[in-house]
Amino acid sequence: MLQGQTAEAVLVAHRDRLRPIDRMIPEADALPEPSDGEELLEVSGAQGLLTHTRVDPDALEAVLGPLDRWELTPRVAGPDEMAALLTHWRQHMESHPDRPSADSMAAVEWPSRDVAMTRVLRAFGFVPEFVMIGRLKDTELVPESGRVHVRRATVDDSEAVCELQMVETRFDAAVSGAVERATTEALLREEITASFKRDDPLIWVAEYEGAIVGMHRGEDFSEPQQAWLATKITAAPVAHLVCQAVKEGYRSLGIGTSLAHHVHADLDAMGVGAAVGYHAMFNPISTPFWHRHGWRPYWNRWMRTPAV
Repeated sequence: MLQGQTAEAVLVAHRDRLRPIDRMIPEADALPEPSDGEELLEVSGAQGLLTHTRVDPDALEAVLGPLDRWELTPRVAGPDEMAALLTHWRQHMESHPDRPSADSMAAVEWPSRDVAMTRVLRAFGFVPEFVMIGRLKDTELVPESGRVHVRRATVDDSEAVCELQMVETRFDAAVSGAVERATTEALLREEITASFKRDDPLIWVAEYEGAIVGMHRGEDFSEPQQAWLATKITAAPVAHLVCQAVKEGYRSLGIGTSLAHHVHADLDAMGVGAAVGYHAMFNPISTPFWHRHGWRPYWNRWMRTPAV
């Protein structure tokens, strides 16, 4: 069991190791005391806060993967200590009274540029299912197509936005661990409708030959959202962008590029320090597209399904 100065030493080693790897990632805080549904796992040179949740299958969050979720927030001195912590975590789940079900996942987020951890995580059966990418303010814009008209969406566009959101959701489910459930479409429609009731929602649409064929959507700014994003990237404020979609049959016409150009220009003009978002690591469209627009990886979300 780690105590006092030992736990502090682990945090110092964790920070010292990651600081030169990616200076855009904030220094980690000490792990908090466990609350309901949380446990502190400890081995020599490492700590991890384990959070266990069972997601309501009728909740929107259920689209993100298995319903029985075991998520670890680690503080480790290095790869050997990470391996010891992952071993302890697996043994802990195997002997747990609520042993993970078949519909379960183990997940851990780790800085993308720390490639020394890749071999360790893979050895324990983890796959980098999702990646958080980001673009800093005033990154050079990619020229847009003159044939596409991009504008901020209005409430009259809500049906088109919902349809395009489902295009992206179904594509994501095809290339990742995301799951379209019976309630997903209704819940996304409810979320988008609520966004349009707020002032100036972060939603853009792209028109091509008079029809809406693409959209880009971001989360509304809030204090809890900004507090969470402050643990992911040092820039501020941060826009969390959740979806860009183009209808099948209209791809490779410059619609996505025009959308990204306008979204980036608008966010830069608003003084937003960075934009971030997640995409499936194995999405064959997202990776080349967003990297070409000046985005780069910050965090990999490693997952193992089932959890044990």
